[in-house]
Amino acid sequence: MHEVDIEISLMNGYRIPLSVSSTDTSSTILDIACNYINLPKELTKYFSLYLFNWSCAKDGQPSMKKLEDYESPYISQKYVRPEDKIVLRKSYWDPCYDVDLMIDRVSLDLLYLQVIEEIDLGWIVADSQTKDILSAYEAKKQKREYIELAKTLRHYGRIPAGEALTDSANVGDSSEGSCRVRVSLASKELTVTSVTHPTREQKFKVTRMRCWRITTLHAMERPQTNGHGSLLEESNKNFELSFEYLVSKDNLKWITLKTEHATFISVCLQSIVDELMRQKNGTGPVSPRYLKRGSLTYVRRDGSSQLITPSSSSDTLSSANGDSYTSGSSREIFSVQKLAEKFSSVAFKSGRDCVENNAFEAIGDEEL
Repeated sequence: MHEVDIEISLMNGYRIPLSVSSTDTSSTILDIACNYINLPKELTKYFSLYLFNWSCAKDGQPSMKKLEDYESPYISQKYVRPEDKIVLRKSYWDPCYDVDLMIDRVSLDLLYLQVIEEIDLGWIVADSQTKDILSAYEAKKQKREYIELAKTLRHYGRIPAGEALTDSANVGDSSEGSCRVRVSLASKELTVTSVTHPTREQKFKVTRMRCWRITTLHAMERPQTNGHGSLLEESNKNFELSFEYLVSKDNLKWITLKTEHATFISVCLQSIVDELMRQKNGTGPVSPRYLKRGSLTYVRRDGSSQLITPSSSSDTLSSANGDSYTSGSSREIFSVQKLAEKFSSVAFKSGRDCVENNAFEAIGDEEL
């Protein structure tokens, strides 16, 4: 553990320089960054740190990966592309929480900057007349008015998930065969839009997805990356994501998307479901879990745990677990390259194993 310099970017590119410990977790650095910009403590739970790639964002490709509370942003950033930046952005899907951020000057600024950037990236669609009104609001620094108008626009709050192949019928096309679509996710829904006919669009409500699964069309082949492949890249371009969708009462249908970004879509779906379940239980965004700075939790094979501080020696860990390793073999075990090799041999199952959706709602025909 040692002190390092790290930069956290806002969505307008403004960089926050921080001096942190190399082992500080994402939740710790989030707290430090929010304190640096004077964001009230109670509003920190509405934000998270992400690895973000502006080039992918402009192309409508998956461009972000949320840094989990236990991750070290400093270490994670060492194993991604140089253009993958650590950014601070809102962490929720449902726009209803925007109102909580608009009562504070700092959180309002963060939300405002993110909305401006998402319009510039084309994530939020606006016609020329609306853009003129937005530009006037921006020139006058009328941030609340800008956000309120943006919230009425098509695809507000959506996250692009790249392109996919799917049956033409899934976008309302009566022709047979498949078509290429753009996939995006937003609060409570997944949207597919025809690439050749953008007016053909279909929205699938997450609450009508009984389950989903990822399958591979053939054995996984992972390119050599020397342990330095991007966290935003997929290792295989032959994934299929399928979800069982409630089309009408007692009528379930499998919808399949052939896409290299199936894992990204699955992670987003799970995140949406988690938020829906929190709302169902009467809770909103949750505060990140904080660990004592410079400490980690080691989980033994028997399920018990031990708090580890930087002063803990490898001998202590070895004796606690009943195993003994040399320093060389210990480095090999935690080598990123070794982990990459282990994961390269893992393939998804045949498709019988599904992720069950706890937010699935059985509905009647009158609600469709």
